[in-house]
Parts: sequence; structure tokens; C-alpha cells
Amino acid sequence: MTEMLSLEHMAITATGPTLSMSLQAGQSLAIVGPAASGKTHFLHVIAEVDRPEQGAVKVRGEVGVASAEGVPRRTKVNGIIPKTDMAPNGLRVSDLLYRLRLGDARYMTLGELSPGQYAAYELLGPLLTKANVILIDGQLDLLDPWTLKEMVAIIRSLQAAGMSFVAATSRPDILSLFDAVIVLKDKHVRFAGSIEELKRLGPPHSIQVATENQQGVRALVAPFQVTVEQTEGGIRFQATEGQELAARLLLAGYGDVQYVVHRPSTIEEALLSLF
Repeated sequence: MTEMLSLEHMAITATGPTLSMSLQAGQSLAIVGPAASGKTHFLHVIAEVDRPEQGAVKVRGEVGVASAEGVPRRTKVNGIIPKTDMAPNGLRVSDLLYRLRLGDARYMTLGELSPGQYAAYELLGPLLTKANVILIDGQLDLLDPWTLKEMVAIIRSLQAAGMSFVAATSRPDILSLFDAVIVLKDKHVRFAGSIEELKRLGPPHSIQVATENQQGVRALVAPFQVTVEQTEGGIRFQATEGQELAARLLLAGYGDVQYVVHRPSTIEEALLSLF
């Protein structure tokens, strides 16, 4: 695969840990963190608007930035629409407009758009270019659920064609859409890796078992890596990732079990554990 983005011992602060990682063609990266954590600054470094304080950033191909900065508010939406109905990446412009809920707003000015429509307009810009890497700075957070669903489908189709995406977000529910994530705090990288690796930082999986024959169930789960705690409603098992097999065996009838509730850790819990 072609390497589209490379971070080499990079940091946006003069002191502290550095980050080395790469993004291949068709992959996506999320940058998440609280307000003022450095998400926009990180994107500016990738876009070469700012320089990294440490290390280097290398981008292959053309970068497209989702932004309407500097565009007058009286500008109409159709002001950026090309005369041809085919964008350089193969998408039909008319389809993009309606999928992003801008079809009926093409003659409106930017000042007349709702916050969600304005975010969609900012996303539309780089989708109409020859960009190989698209940078998104919070626009996904502002889309309504229907437009977000369409935008995700657009991103997936462009990823299949080799386009890469880097998006800053404050919404944990959006992180699952990405291949990798960088977590920032005070402009320092607290975590970098896959979504599954991030989730492992959260609390252990919880398996709640309701049973009358408790000794039999204890014997059943003894081989698994679990801790057992007596509760008012039965037995509570704390299990590490991958121990869902214990729950499956119990449900299959290997023991006197009334019900089993398996609760994996969430992305939100994993993020909070980093702060």
C-alpha cells in the first residue's frame, strides 16, 4: 500500500513525548481530545500551515482541508460548484449536493445556512478537488444523523478508491468509524493506536450471572481469567478482553444459569481513563 501520511518523531510541543506513525492509502485517522487539547493545531501541522515543534511530517499527494475560512458570508453555496457534474474523484456533484442536504440550499448564501448545512458546505469543498488526503476539523460533529450517515458512506467509497482521511472530533461515538486514533491532552499525545487498542484501556469486561447453583457455576468459570464477586442478585465476574467465551458456555447450558449479561467497556470509558 502507498503511504500517504508519515509522522516521524513528531510533536506539536517543544518538550514531551513524540509520535511516529503512518497512514496508508484508504485509511482514516481520528484526532480526539477535550477543548484546547491541540486538535486543530495538529491538523494545521499536517496541512503544513504550522510547523511541528519536534520531528517532521510528510504527506504524499494533495491535501484538501474542510474549511470555509476567508469565504465571505454572502457567498452562495453554488459558488464552489464546478460547471461539470463530475468531480475529479469520480463522484457526481449533483449527488453530493443532495446527499449532504445542500441540493435545495445551492442558491442560499453561507450566512443563511444552519450550522449543520454550513458544516456540510465545508466538507463539500475538498470533495470537489483532486485531494488524496482530506483533513476534517470538527465538521462531522455538527452534522445531523442523516447527513452524517451519508457522509460516512461517501468517505467509505472514497477510501475504497485510495483516499485517506484525518478528522478531529470531540464525539467518542464517531471514533468507531476510523482505523486509528490519536488522543490529545494539553497538546501532548496520550495515546495512538487502533480503536480496539484504545478500548483495552477501559475497565474490564463485566459478566453478570444470575444462578441458584452458584458452586457449579464457580467451577465452570474457574479456568477463565476472571475475578468473582458475590452480589445480591447472583455472582459478578470481572473478565479481561476475550473472556466472552465464558459467557457463551454459560448460556449454552453448562451450569444452572438464569441469565448472563455481558458488558464490554466503551470507547467513552477508555478515553476517560486517559485523563
